Amino acid sequence: MTGSAALAETLRKVFKDEKLDGLIGYAAGTTPLRPRPAVFTAPGDFDAAVFDGFCVQNLATYLRRHPDRRMGILVKGCDRRAVTVLIQERQVAREDLFLIGVPCPGMLNRARLLTEFPGLETGGVAEEGDTLTVAAADGPVSLARADYLLPACRACRHRVPTDVDLMLDAPPFAAPEADTSLGELTGGIDGMERRERAALFAEELSRCILCYACRNVCPFCYCETCFTDTLQPAWMTPAPEPNDIFFYHFNRMMHMSGRCVACGSCAWACPEQIPLHLLFGKITADVAELFAFEAGLDETTPQPMSHFSEDDPDEHIG
Repeated sequence: MTGSAALAETLRKVFKDEKLDGLIGYAAGTTPLRPRPAVFTAPGDFDAAVFDGFCVQNLATYLRRHPDRRMGILVKGCDRRAVTVLIQERQVAREDLFLIGVPCPGMLNRARLLTEFPGLETGGVAEEGDTLTVAAADGPVSLARADYLLPACRACRHRVPTDVDLMLDAPPFAAPEADTSLGELTGGIDGMERRERAALFAEELSRCILCYACRNVCPFCYCETCFTDTLQPAWMTPAPEPNDIFFYHFNRMMHMSGRCVACGSCAWACPEQIPLHLLFGKITADVAELFAFEAGLDETTPQPMSHFSEDDPDEHIG
């Protein structure tokens, strides 16, 4: 991972010229290939700013932590869509934000790289055009960048953010066209028998330790008290029991219906590498098919799960 003097200078200028109270971006992290979200509040902070193929985390998650402040934020395509959903849900106001768009090249699969090349350190992966150069133990190894994209990024068709206040130049590494769709990515689930599908999720979710990393990283899990934490009534126990694990994940999945922007942050954050993109990709693909709706593309189009019209079909109501 490398910083960028040009990026730092641009962000510093925006911070000063727009008289922002803070600017949300990325800085170098303390673990390999994992930049951390950072809130820059002084001109000198921006020397630490970075942007590369490992800046996965959706920065819109942090906007609600700064109420009544004018904030700048670096947005990829999925971050921008998340901001739109937050505006629709009256969690943030557009006039309080300065959106700095960055065309996204698709984020890289850190877990896969660390598995295939144990011992990689920060700076151990160089991104040059369509190629990754990995500092492996036996010497440099060249890889095709497109082969190491996260699953959610392979299906993303909205990598360039829209309606931003400033658009940065494209990164020096290329963005391949999406080679699949969410429907294709999760299509194998539709072809399974019910018992087979249940067995798949039971196997995958058996690794869940109920750490709630997926909840904490999601820009739309902003309830002050989550249903998982309530004591009266106590919906579930703190221990990772199979019934509680299913209850948690499928309830959260339903809460995301018509809201999820398929950023993949939940799957990226999971310490057990559970393919949460299958769960959330499936519900997002179903909403797109049934309602011709994708979350975060248009502030004026209401979310299908929170909107009622007398013209709605009633074949499921009877």
